[in-house]
Amino acid sequence: MTIRFVSVVGADTGLLDAAITHYRDLGVEFFHIARHIESFDDPDFRRSQEVVARHGFSFAAVHQGPWDEDLNAYLIRAQMRRYPGDWWVVADLDEFHVYDRPLTDVIAACEAGGYDYVKGALLDRVAADGGLPALRPDVSIWEQYPLAGLLTLRVPGAGSSKVTLARGSVPLHLGQHGADAGRPMPAEEAFPQVHHFKWNDSVLPRLIQREKAYSCGHWHLTYPDTVDESRRMLRHLEANGGRIDVTAEELQMHPCGSDYADYKAWPDLIPLLKNRR
Repeated sequence: MTIRFVSVVGADTGLLDAAITHYRDLGVEFFHIARHIESFDDPDFRRSQEVVARHGFSFAAVHQGPWDEDLNAYLIRAQMRRYPGDWWVVADLDEFHVYDRPLTDVIAACEAGGYDYVKGALLDRVAADGGLPALRPDVSIWEQYPLAGLLTLRVPGAGSSKVTLARGSVPLHLGQHGADAGRPMPAEEAFPQVHHFKWNDSVLPRLIQREKAYSCGHWHLTYPDTVDESRRMLRHLEANGGRIDVTAEELQMHPCGSDYADYKAWPDLIPLLKNRR
């Protein structure tokens, strides 16, 4: 079986090196990473090119222009349709999948059961004090953000369900929250964790930019809820002095490492999370 990885890299590239390493360790053979830039003069563009070059490949596509809400899905679909018979790991750059068994075993179970894709859900990774610290390249991201919980689901109220693995022929929803065709693997057979390393020092300016750009029409908006989600997260940060309230019971923040079994509450949450968008 051939395992490919597809993602779109935007303004925040701090996790690029760690993401490539993580997915290569899972067994990914080929990387199809598209790069979005507002301008070719962006100095981070060259730095990101150097990162992928160190890993032995180049960006699969480069798109220059405003960030539209449906652009991510368009760029991902363009890559997946090139190899419709292969298996694709699909993730945003800040999403690190964790499975309960080797990825090849999950794919083998999909092929044996006639399943076309696998769904899991987000586990947001947060600093111990709820702050938004800068990424440190000399420290494991799992140690820098040692808490895991349901921040995305509970505060902004955004979609937490994610298609993590799919045949290339499967068309995915915006944000990989579902699929338009194909047969999903039942959650009882596999329900991967999507560890979400979004909550670092870059998130506040990105949330502010996102709210303004979508509100004024500079970026094309497909779902109006996107603006409200950003506003709810900004209000939460403002109300807590620029931090995430890790003591809030509904967030279910618990210490967590990088192993599937580390988040003890996960089995109890699967019935809730499997039916979310």
